[in-house]
Amino acid sequence: MNKNYIISSSITLLGIFFAFALFSFELKRFQTLPLIGTYVFLFLLIWIWVKKYSSIGNIFFLGIICRLIFWNYIPNLSQDFYRFIWDGSIQLFGINPYHYTPNQIIDLVGFPNSQLLFEKMGNLSRNNFSNYPPISQYLFALAANFNSENIFTPILCIRSVYLVSEMIIFFVIKSLLEKLILSKEYLAWYFLNPLVIIEGYGNLHGECLMMCFTFISWLYCIKRQPILGGIFMAFAIGTKLLPLILVPFFFQYLGLKNFIVYGVFILIFGGIIFLPYWDENFFPNYLQTIQLWFSTFEFNGSIYNIIRAIGYKLKGYNIIKDIGKITPYLISVFVFVFSFIKSNLEPKDIFKNMLFILSIYFFLSTTVHPWYIINLIILGILSGYLYPVLWSMTVFWSYSAYGVEIVEEKLYWQIGAYFLVYICVFYELFRERLGHHLQKTNFLRT
Repeated sequence: MNKNYIISSSITLLGIFFAFALFSFELKRFQTLPLIGTYVFLFLLIWIWVKKYSSIGNIFFLGIICRLIFWNYIPNLSQDFYRFIWDGSIQLFGINPYHYTPNQIIDLVGFPNSQLLFEKMGNLSRNNFSNYPPISQYLFALAANFNSENIFTPILCIRSVYLVSEMIIFFVIKSLLEKLILSKEYLAWYFLNPLVIIEGYGNLHGECLMMCFTFISWLYCIKRQPILGGIFMAFAIGTKLLPLILVPFFFQYLGLKNFIVYGVFILIFGGIIFLPYWDENFFPNYLQTIQLWFSTFEFNGSIYNIIRAIGYKLKGYNIIKDIGKITPYLISVFVFVFSFIKSNLEPKDIFKNMLFILSIYFFLSTTVHPWYIINLIILGILSGYLYPVLWSMTVFWSYSAYGVEIVEEKLYWQIGAYFLVYICVFYELFRERLGHHLQKTNFLRT
């Protein structure tokens, strides 16, 4: 190992650590140019490091170190963790988190930091029922046991669980890549991805835990072990609902008998997971919250924004509620086509079709927060597409909408971000997949 190699690799590593440290200790979400500039710079540094210095061991240790930089970080890019601790804290009083909005019970409960949590979670959260499924709620309740005068202790509890889940994810992705006869080093683009580290581990979004259960389920399904595949998929759905739309994609691969077993175990363990919270109020309140994502909330949409603009032109008002009634049915049709009509006889085909259905889902969505795209990254890696990794960079540009006091989307940032993604999507669909270029010393080399 020559001197120049050591110096250049050390400089690259120091740059990566410094950029993550800026997110951990300094940058606020209203600082648009420093925030986005540092984020893009991080992608560049990681790409340089991956193509020159990466090995499977280096990827693991660098990923862990980068996460530990956020160990003492109180999330400032997202308010969601305040609601996490609120939901967990009211459970310690025996209150079902799906029964009441925070506004309805703020004057009836008293626990450490209750007023702080209520004020910081934001209006949307205060006025609506919880939308986090039971596995997430169990974690929130565990964290709430550490809620004291110091708000940091429940954060550490959640972060500790996420760190373990991220370590498990590393080895499960490694196994998936081996099963698909792909280079193990590809997992760098998930494990070192700034979006995964900052939004998942740093800002405590549940994708860390959900993806852990999802990846384990996929690994068992590929091994044609439907019982364990179904159990872990039930845990994934119990953490966040999104994996539910991916369940049918293993029908052709598993065959009818194994798929029925897979489905039955999802239902059995899903029922066990949801049962402690289930009563006459759970379903209507939870359904009301889910419907808000289709008919009320708007942030960083792409195709939806075009349709909304046309609606204003033709009808003179925001047609989000009309679109919200149609979108679930439209997604259901796409799920049927990509899971039952398209070929899913090989794992690579399954992951490719999963990638397409989730991409369509997010392209049509009224709301696309940055952490949502974490769901696409591994599917792009497993199926050879570059655009999910590119999207994981450009989706962060949506933070340009945040000012000190207001949230107002900046059209030029939004158009620029989606322009790059759509150019990449169409090129990969009609010319060639570009994912294999990520590991090359010369990106443009064929």
